[in-house]
Amino acid sequence: MSKLFQICLLSLALVVQCVLSEEPVEGLNNHIRDQLQKYEKFVAADDGSHKEDLQKLIGIYESALKTENFDEKQKLIQEVPQQFSPEFGTFVQSKLQNAQLTDDINAAISFYKNLKGDEHKADADKAVAELEGFLQLTDFEAKKNGFLNIEKTFSPEFVSFLKKDSLPKINHDLKSAVEFFTKVLADPEAQFGSEIKALKAQAEAAIPDEVSIEDKQKALYEITNPGNPPLTEFLQKKFTETN
Repeated sequence: MSKLFQICLLSLALVVQCVLSEEPVEGLNNHIRDQLQKYEKFVAADDGSHKEDLQKLIGIYESALKTENFDEKQKLIQEVPQQFSPEFGTFVQSKLQNAQLTDDINAAISFYKNLKGDEHKADADKAVAELEGFLQLTDFEAKKNGFLNIEKTFSPEFVSFLKKDSLPKINHDLKSAVEFFTKVLADPEAQFGSEIKALKAQAEAAIPDEVSIEDKQKALYEITNPGNPPLTEFLQKKFTETN
């Protein structure tokens, strides 16, 4: 259910897998395999304008997958942006964002289709129809905003029903984010101090009960997607160090 309320487009999957896995190399390999699957789909659908760079990107990830040493494997992945033009980087980021959003919408569709009981079946069916409509949109912002704001179309009774299942998870994620930012800010020499303080304040402001589930959802999206690649990279590194 958590994916319904999170669109972590700048995914921390790589960090989380490596930290939590008993075998860090395998955790990183899982991330690489996941990315390879996406890149191969991009190549298959490409009109030829990015095919050469995509094939080069796939080659780098395949080499990383074959490398046994964790540090060398990680270094290959971290140096990927330096080997391509900013234009291609923007293209890949856009494709990955859209792929992640599509995954999240499909997860939401699966959730609503599997809701138990008949009391809210009509609401769930309506949500599924709207979500399936979002999948047909070609404009990313329209697709994202439709997904983030779908709750506005729900009846109050249906929102109340969903809160009982989803609200605890959202609050837990927000509180975990606050704890993480607090750990990072404990270092007086930490980079991006003002930016991290702002993210922490945003997470704290979203926790109180009077904040709507919709606003909590948006806050969680924004603090996990700060839109600043250097900041995201720094937070990924600190997450690894503090967990």
